[in-house]
Amino acid sequence: MRDIAKEAYEKTSVGGVGWMRPDAAKGETVDAFQNVTIAARAMASDGLIHIIVEHLESQSGKGLIDAIQFRRIN
Repeated sequence: MRDIAKEAYEKTSVGGVGWMRPDAAKGETVDAFQNVTIAARAMASDGLIHIIVEHLESQSGKGLIDAIQFRRIN
């Protein structure tokens, strides 16, 4: 699986806002995306990003995160 967190971070300029989300066309699932939430939280604790919102998907009722909006700090 591609490193969604790293790709989103690198595509976003310092001070800019970006999104991390799975790409169904590439076979990425919401279940597998939960690993990205761990990486994003680690990036936030390292001071690289500020997580604005973690969007919960409502289809399955599992309360899984299906998108993360963030601001790049560094």
